[in-house]
Amino acid sequence: MPRFTWAPYLWFAPAVLILFLVTLYPTVFVAWLSFQKTKYYELAGFVGLANYREVLTSPEFWDTTLISLTYVFGSLAGALILGMAAALVLNSAGVTGSALRVFILFPWTLSMSVVGSIWLWLLNPSFGPIPYLIQAAGFDPGLMLGDPGLALPLITLVTAWWSFPYVMVMATAAMQSIPKELYEAVEIDGGGAFVKFRYVTLTHIIPTLGSTALTLSIIYLTLMTLIIVMTGGGPLGSTTTLSFEAFRGTIQAVNIGPTAVVSIVVLFMNIALGALYTRLTGRVTG
Repeated sequence: MPRFTWAPYLWFAPAVLILFLVTLYPTVFVAWLSFQKTKYYELAGFVGLANYREVLTSPEFWDTTLISLTYVFGSLAGALILGMAAALVLNSAGVTGSALRVFILFPWTLSMSVVGSIWLWLLNPSFGPIPYLIQAAGFDPGLMLGDPGLALPLITLVTAWWSFPYVMVMATAAMQSIPKELYEAVEIDGGGAFVKFRYVTLTHIIPTLGSTALTLSIIYLTLMTLIIVMTGGGPLGSTTTLSFEAFRGTIQAVNIGPTAVVSIVVLFMNIALGALYTRLTGRVTG
């Protein structure tokens, strides 16, 4: 009979402890807080599902949820399209492609506060280069980020611009692992560029794109810095996402129980996204 030893468990104990302290404990605490009424950070009593009822029956909550989903999937669509296009073009560009990849990676290396500040200047309606060029072309640029109808699309585009290099790198790595014999077989059968992309390239990189999309979706859903810098959730709440609302509620609200509910909703949305992409990519690889 093998002798039991604690050594393997002791080796993993620090990692488990850190995981508990930075992930599990805060999650459990927020879930518990969602059933409480507070006066700022002082507990005022257990209220059961009252906070959930207050949040889930609020029209403002569902408006914010729609804004969040629009932002997440809009940014994801832009990042995937731009990243895939860049990967396809640069993958066949040889040494030039390798040099351009380093240059294109630059946005992804910037912090969100820097990205927000750059685009806040570029889109400034008074002296920004982009409104100036639009006006020079004979169009009215409007208020740009100050327009409730334009603010969310503009932040979505900025987010896609910031994150598409990540998609490019992941897609390029997946493309370079595809056996060249598959492309040669398609050429022998008379298939063109579209056939190669549809039945060879896309088929092999879909699992990678799925995991990349999952990572970016979680980032977008919890992203606040860019919104804080560029719009502060405005104008008129048009760029207020669930994560931003949870952040603002934690700082400003007297009763932070409903804010904890919003945080729990974001958590379950992340879990749902993970389950969705795992199912989709598993169906492809299986």
